[in-house]
Amino acid sequence: MVPRSDQSQLLQRLRVGATGLVLVVLLIVLASALFRSAIDEAPIGEDVATVEEQANVALANLAAPGNPDEPLAELGISPGAAPGANAVVPEAR
Repeated sequence: MVPRSDQSQLLQRLRVGATGLVLVVLLIVLASALFRSAIDEAPIGEDVATVEEQANVALANLAAPGNPDEPLAELGISPGAAPGANAVVPEAR
């Protein structure tokens, strides 16, 4: 037979362990519910028509003839403006 002090210490350890397990399971359920609600939300952004319009404009920019000296302007990443009268053109060395 187990002495009284050892038995109470054993029961205390069992209670603490069971409480810890319950808290871990509760946290997992809570995190799962939060992630599920985030997945079920409507996406933040523009509507489909606006996105399609922007894609069509980007495709039109890619198909437009451009200056072959400016590959970024061809891709539509930077403006392909010709140097104006105020622009300083660096000299070749």
